[in-house]
Amino acid sequence: MPATVSSTGRRQATGPWERRGIGSAVSPTDPAAFLGRFAPARATGSFPGRSWGSASGPTRVSSDDAFAELGPERNGVFLP
Repeated sequence: MPATVSSTGRRQATGPWERRGIGSAVSPTDPAAFLGRFAPARATGSFPGRSWGSASGPTRVSSDDAFAELGPERNGVFLP
């Protein structure tokens, strides 16, 4: 039965950016072997679907009752 689902999402920082990780100053297997900047965030999404001509209302989700974080990160061969 053919079906389609589309999605939209939005992320927005809600707090200050903080640097995390130690990078290549530790062993590559150490959990701190990354570099990044992260901020607490609010995330929302909508996932409407359609199957054989009938559509479902969009399922909406948000991070209001959970945790979301936003930021760029690099690890492995991408470390300086």
